[in-house]
Amino acid sequence: MDNRIFFKVLEELRQQCRFAQLAFQNVRATLNEQDPERVFLHVHAFLNHATTITRFLWPARAESKERGDRLRQELKIADDSPLILQGVRRQVDGFDEAFEDWLAILESPNYMDMNLMPTGTMSGFKADTFQRSLDPDTFKLHLRGAECDLRKISDETRKLDAAIQQWLRTHNPW
Repeated sequence: MDNRIFFKVLEELRQQCRFAQLAFQNVRATLNEQDPERVFLHVHAFLNHATTITRFLWPARAESKERGDRLRQELKIADDSPLILQGVRRQVDGFDEAFEDWLAILESPNYMDMNLMPTGTMSGFKADTFQRSLDPDTFKLHLRGAECDLRKISDETRKLDAAIQQWLRTHNPW
């Protein structure tokens, strides 16, 4: 990949990190408002930007594998990075299909859409009782059975932003 193109890819990846950070700040701020729809609006915005970051680093398209490999190498992304977003990427990338698949495996499609309570307070409820569940104390999210730690992902996007800034300062191709 041409260095000027790679530079521009890194600039966009940095912008996605910044968007993710803004969305995470909004998640934290709206938790105080006790408005689940607004909280999950920002959770989904955060996940969308985090998933975009994941796609840059671990692309699905074979032709983009070289780009992903180079990004991970240049930015020193660990193989076990929280940015991989194991199960959550499928839930976000194919949201409609993942939702349909989730509905098909439920015993009954009688579920709660959103939950904003600490995990311990919900003992006695099966995991699939909620489509979206966020523990406001730990920032652990359950999205149709896929789990992720929003705080860890946020921390990683912040580190990635710093690594990209450093790379851009020292590798200007113009």
